[in-house]
This record gives sequence, structure tokens and C-alpha cells, in this order.
Amino acid sequence: MKVKFRWCKFQQLQLLELQAVFALRQQVFIIEQQSIYTDIDGLDADSWHLLGEDQGGQLVAYARLRGDRQSGCYKFERIVLAPEARGCGLGDMLMQQLLDKAAQGAEFSTLKLSAQSHLQGFYAKWGFIGVGEEYDDGGILHRDMHRPLTLP
Repeated sequence: MKVKFRWCKFQQLQLLELQAVFALRQQVFIIEQQSIYTDIDGLDADSWHLLGEDQGGQLVAYARLRGDRQSGCYKFERIVLAPEARGCGLGDMLMQQLLDKAAQGAEFSTLKLSAQSHLQGFYAKWGFIGVGEEYDDGGILHRDMHRPLTLP
């Protein structure tokens, strides 16, 4: 699948793009995965947003990148692929975009994410290591995963 990626700050998102972001996150996280949680968490405004659109302009991949001064790390959040875009390597392309963007900032030396437990293997191949015990987040088991910004 050919996808065009684009980074933008929240204020740069057009209204229809913002609607597409919220619709994709809702479609996958809330409806498909039946997880009732507050998706609009007040953190979007201070984040970078990665949009991946197919050749028809449809949003098929998305992630949020946020520098968290309190924990002193970059957080990869809301990583999502549309159902029709899975299984073709798009997740790897999305992760590479996230890693490249974090490396450009180089403000923090640690990357963190909250992985759905069944995806720990995917993130492990990108150097993330599970930290602590699994926990329930919106009815889905998750585990925190960390890695240094640059791998040895």
C-alpha cells in the first residue's frame, strides 16, 4: 500500500483532517476494540500528529508524538492503522516515521509507549522493552515499554 506521511502540529490540522483523526481513533480503539475510554484527553494540542493517507486521500495510519517534560521522555501514543491497511508493512513505516521525528528533536533520550499486550512483540523488534506488569486500560491489557532514543 502506497501511503503519504505528513507531520503537523495540532493547530495546523484542517477541520476535516481533525475529524478524520478522531474518526479513525474512535473506529479502532472504541468501536472495534470495544474500549470505553476518553480519547479526547487534552493532550492533542501539545503534540505532533503523524497522518498517513492512501492514494485516495483517506487517512489509514495515525500516531501522536508528545514530549513529556514531567517524565523526561518522548511518548508514542494513539498508534493506529485502519483495518483495511493492516498486514502490508504500514505499521513498520509508521514506527520508522515516529523514530525519525523523535531523533530530530533529540530533546529527550528515552522513548515510551503503552503497548496493547498482544503487540509487545511488534514493538520489541523496534527495541522497546517491557517495563512493569500488565495493566487494564479501557478493558484491554497493556504494558509500558521503553527504549533509549538511540540504540547501542
